[in-house]
Amino acid sequence: MHVSDDLMAEQPGKSAVEEPAASPKAPRKQSFKGTGFLRLWTGESVSLAGTEITFMAMSIIAVTTLAATPWQMGVLEAAESAAVLLLGLSAGVWADRYERRRIMLVANLARSALVLAIPVLFWLDLLSMTVLYAVVFLVGALSLLFDSAMSAYLPRLLPRSQLERANSWMEGSASVGMVAGPGLAGILVQIVSAPIALIVDSVSYLVSYAALSRLPKAPPSADPAEDADDADGKPVPPVREEPVQPVQQEPDGPAAGLTPVTPPVGPPKETHRAEVLKGLRVLRHDPIQRPMTLAAAHFNIFHSMFFAVNVLFLLKVLDFSPGLLGITSMAGGAAGLVGASCTPFLTRRLGQGPALIAVYAVPGLAAVLVPLAAGADRALAIVLVSVSTFGYTFAVVVNLVISDTVKQTLVPDHLLGRVTASTRFISWGVQPIGALLGGWLGGWLGLVEVMVLASVGLVASALWPLLSPVRTLITLPDSETDEAGAAQDEGSGRSA
Repeated sequence: MHVSDDLMAEQPGKSAVEEPAASPKAPRKQSFKGTGFLRLWTGESVSLAGTEITFMAMSIIAVTTLAATPWQMGVLEAAESAAVLLLGLSAGVWADRYERRRIMLVANLARSALVLAIPVLFWLDLLSMTVLYAVVFLVGALSLLFDSAMSAYLPRLLPRSQLERANSWMEGSASVGMVAGPGLAGILVQIVSAPIALIVDSVSYLVSYAALSRLPKAPPSADPAEDADDADGKPVPPVREEPVQPVQQEPDGPAAGLTPVTPPVGPPKETHRAEVLKGLRVLRHDPIQRPMTLAAAHFNIFHSMFFAVNVLFLLKVLDFSPGLLGITSMAGGAAGLVGASCTPFLTRRLGQGPALIAVYAVPGLAAVLVPLAAGADRALAIVLVSVSTFGYTFAVVVNLVISDTVKQTLVPDHLLGRVTASTRFISWGVQPIGALLGGWLGGWLGLVEVMVLASVGLVASALWPLLSPVRTLITLPDSETDEAGAAQDEGSGRSA
């Protein structure tokens, strides 16, 4: 599970955020019917569930079939996010440059083929940890590409006022996939073995492909200035470009002595490197998005440290079976649905920033319950692990809904893929460090000690939003007028 992640315009003499209303009222819900969102939601949910089944099933294969050491488990955890370091920034450029639906479809087909290769190699007795590293790396790269395109695709389907509710739906089903996926993987492994579980997973990507194939296309947004920068290096506001009219000829041919009009030639297309740097500059100049990205990076280091040894701890120290591991993991499915449905209420009552601070602190408090289960009897251990999963997942889902809504609301569409990928490059790219550190410390200090250390680090991630302007972020613009004003401030070089 990843925690990822947006341009707040500040006018002179005016706060960049609004004070909370005395008696906030819940907005009237609008129907998603006819928008295509429900099809996107279905495809993304099935795809994510498939990815989570993949990673859990491969972890179980590594422990039970290939007798992986703590270090090898750390390397396996790191392989998933190592793709972010190599391809993360490019994924954002591709999501802004190419048709986004097609990117999602190609990613699903490729992941299906990769996952299917594992049971084939297993039956041929060719499976090894090196093969698992390679497949996890490639599936992670394709998942990053899919997520970058999907996050940028959503605002093309829905108006701004529906984004928070849509993200709540997305993260609610995502949390079910993130937790029920591993749970289903554990149960499938218990019943039919890991190779068969991966065949089911491979089919899930094809189901996602079928759901997404009938969505409308989302070609790249036109930017007449080709995303040209102003003198300060900040993006200029997007403007509407009228379509070039074809040259008209007189009935009897061109008028004598006149030269046919030639459509104006735009500025040269930016290089791949320049487009990558564009997304990074947005993060550097935005004091709201910058601490949010750093908080996510901090969190993900300790998240990866914790989960690098979590499966090994549950199977070897607590002596859970794969089926019991799956059942306790499913506690997070309900937590995700509760968290997603509660997010609009929490942001209305607390504001975006204060709610974000709270949900950064909660996962560490929940995570420490798992190592405490080492000295408990079996029944209490099951309860502690289940409660930990519930609290951890609830907080992470609320975090993701808030972060995605802020990004999708405030970042212009033609930059959204790059900003999403740049955020994830930083916040997900540090995960191999945490995973390798967790595997090394697990073999040196012990599994319980490294899990307690990771829990403390998770709580400390709340300091980034707490000590930054994020804590004053109360509301987001929800009208076209607000959007136009934010674009004007962005062009003038002001960002808060």
